[in-house]
Amino acid sequence: MHARIALVDETPHDLMTLCSRLQHDDKLRGNVYTVAAEAAPGGPSELLTVALGSGGAVAALGGVLSAWLLSSRRAKVIIEMTDGHRTRQVEIDSANAGTATRLLREAYEVTGSQP
Repeated sequence: MHARIALVDETPHDLMTLCSRLQHDDKLRGNVYTVAAEAAPGGPSELLTVALGSGGAVAALGGVLSAWLLSSRRAKVIIEMTDGHRTRQVEIDSANAGTATRLLREAYEVTGSQP
């Protein structure tokens, strides 16, 4: 299971800042990668990919995203979770950052894995 994270209307610096925060979390360290995005007009050029091996990693991802969104106050992220067969997309911004962990856990469960 993995999550692809795209930032909406943000700079490459913002992506690297989020990447750094994710890599510093004990449950996510070593499972966060920057990847080139598929070329789409107006879309991001890079994405973050996070390998999610457990519910603890989902909770950690939700916590880091929530804190980062609340500190940036303007960012919006799109997280796409997939197990290779099923995909679920979640949009989180500063207005719903407090529910990030719940939203990600629901997406994780829908794609077939139980945390």
